[in-house]
Amino acid sequence: MTVIPLPVIIMVNKRRNNMYKCSAKASLVLDQMRSRCQEDTQTNNKWRGKSGNYMYIMGRENADGKATGVVHKIADDSSHKLCGSFKIMSDGIITRFTGMSKADWNNAMRNAEAEYKAKYEAETTEPATEQKVAV
Repeated sequence: MTVIPLPVIIMVNKRRNNMYKCSAKASLVLDQMRSRCQEDTQTNNKWRGKSGNYMYIMGRENADGKATGVVHKIADDSSHKLCGSFKIMSDGIITRFTGMSKADWNNAMRNAEAEYKAKYEAETTEPATEQKVAV
């Protein structure tokens, strides 16, 4: 049986020319967060939370595939101040995302997991074939 490795690292656009590396599952969760921001503010990194407006900024790359960064709260005068951080583990689990509700976390993780299964696990399943041995 041939084993096809799952994609481990995906490049995520970070600004224009720079790229950010993280695991495939973490990247899909980030895509869900980006689409949540698009629904709210038509931007890739700003959203309206229960207690104000927020934006996230990607941090350093992590060798283990985590996606991490900081969260800023946007004031009424459009200035912003650091208010927390986010961490998405390489398996796609959000452990911290300041300003996002747990419902948003759960939706993002659920949708990302479904997309991962449809996109990557379907590719790795091959029909079983009989092995014939010449005698």
